[in-house]
Amino acid sequence: MDCSTSSNLLGVENDRMTASSPPEIFTTDDEDEARDNFIHTYVNVDEHVNVCNLTKPSPEVQKPEIQRPERPGETSSRHGSRSASRSYHTSEEDRELDNSLAEKEETEQIEQPDTDKFGFFVKSNGPVNKELITIEKLRSREKKWIQMLDNWRYFMDEKFDLIRNRCRKGIPPSMRAKAWKYLTGATFQMEVSQNRFVFDYCMKQPGDPKWIDDIQKDLNRQFPDHEMFSRSGRFSEGGKEDLFHLLKCYTVLHPEEGYCQGQAPVAAVLLMHMPLRDAFYCFVQICHKYLPGYYSPGLEALQVDGEILHKTLKVKAKHTYKHFRENHIDPMLYMVEWFMCAFCRTLPWPTVLRVWDMFLCEGVKIIFKVAIVLLKYSLGTPAQCKRYPDMHSIMTRLRNLPPQITTEEFLIEKVCEMSFNDAEMERMHFAATKLRQIHFQNT
Repeated sequence: MDCSTSSNLLGVENDRMTASSPPEIFTTDDEDEARDNFIHTYVNVDEHVNVCNLTKPSPEVQKPEIQRPERPGETSSRHGSRSASRSYHTSEEDRELDNSLAEKEETEQIEQPDTDKFGFFVKSNGPVNKELITIEKLRSREKKWIQMLDNWRYFMDEKFDLIRNRCRKGIPPSMRAKAWKYLTGATFQMEVSQNRFVFDYCMKQPGDPKWIDDIQKDLNRQFPDHEMFSRSGRFSEGGKEDLFHLLKCYTVLHPEEGYCQGQAPVAAVLLMHMPLRDAFYCFVQICHKYLPGYYSPGLEALQVDGEILHKTLKVKAKHTYKHFRENHIDPMLYMVEWFMCAFCRTLPWPTVLRVWDMFLCEGVKIIFKVAIVLLKYSLGTPAQCKRYPDMHSIMTRLRNLPPQITTEEFLIEKVCEMSFNDAEMERMHFAATKLRQIHFQNT
C-alpha cells in the first residue's frame, strides 16, 4: 500500500507512495510541440500509464524558463503605499481620496476578527496552539530542508529514510508548501513534464454544468472558520474562487469521474499553503497516486480499504475488532470522512499538518495507522467497550474523539511506534479487490 505498486479498481497500476523528481533534470521534448500535444499525452497517462512513470525525465536539455503565478510578496502591490501614491497624484482631490481609502482599509482591518498562525479565526474559549519546538531548532530544520530540496534526487535515491524521519518530525511551516510539491511529484508535473500545460487548458474550459452546480453548493461549507473560506473573511472571495477553479479543472480533466464532496476539503487544505496552479497539480497527484479510486462513483476503492482496515484491526486492536463485530459496525460507517479527507476535518489543525507531512511522504498506510490509533485508544479496552455498549454510543464516541488522543504529541508518537507489514497489506489489498470483482461478476 505504500512503496509497492498496486492495482487499483480502474485497471491502472498505481504507486500509492511518493515518486518525485528533482527540478534540475529535464526532458528533451520541444516546448511548442509539447503544448500542441499535451491533451493527448495526459489522456494516455491517465488511461494507460502509471502517472509516477513520468517522473523519470532525460537529463539532456537545459532548464527552460518556468512561468508560474505570482506569490504574495514577490511583487509590490499595484496600489502602492500612501507615500508612493503621492508621487503619482499631485492634486489635492487625489490626495484626499488616497487618505480616505487608507482610513477605510484601517477600519476594515480593525473590524476583522483575529486569526491564529494557520489563518483560523481565534475563539475566546478555543484551544491555544502551543509551540512545541524552539525558534533555534526550527531554523536548524529549515536549513536542513533547504539543503535536502536542493539535492532532491540524491536524497530520494540514497537517503529516503532521512526524508521520512524529517517528515515525521514535522516539516517547518516555511518549507511545507515546497516540500509537499516535491513529495507528491507535483513539482515535476507542473514545471517539466508535458502535463505542465494541462492546468492552463482546464482553466479555459467552462466545465460540465452538472459538476459546476455541485461545486458551487459546497464552497461555503469548507472551513467556514478560516479567513480564506469564511463568509466575511478578508481573503474569502479569493479563496473560494480558487477552490472553485481547482475543483472545476479536475472535473474537466476527469469528466467521467466528476466531482465528489470529499475532494473539496483536500483541495482547500492545499490552497491554504500554495497558489492555485501549484495546488491543482498537488491535488491531481493525491487523487492519482495516494487515494486512487477514492472519489470515483461507488467509492469502490474506499470499500476495499475498509475491508483491509477491518482485518488490520483484528491484529492491532483485538478488543475494538471484537466489539465492532458484535455490534455490526461496518468500517464505512466511520471511515469515509477520515480517509477521503485524510483526517483534515477530524483532527486539530496542528495534528492534521503533521499527519499530512507523513502521509505525503509514506503513503496511504499513514491514514491506516492514524485510524487504528484513534480506534484503539478510544474503544480499545474492556472498560471502554462496556461504557459504549451499542451502535449508537459507539458512533457518538467516534464522532467526539477524546481530545487527549488527537494531540500531535500523542498521536504522532503512537503512529510512528506502530509497525506495518507492507507486503501483507499488499496481499490483503489484492485479495479484497479480487473478492469484490468476483462478487460483482456473480451479481
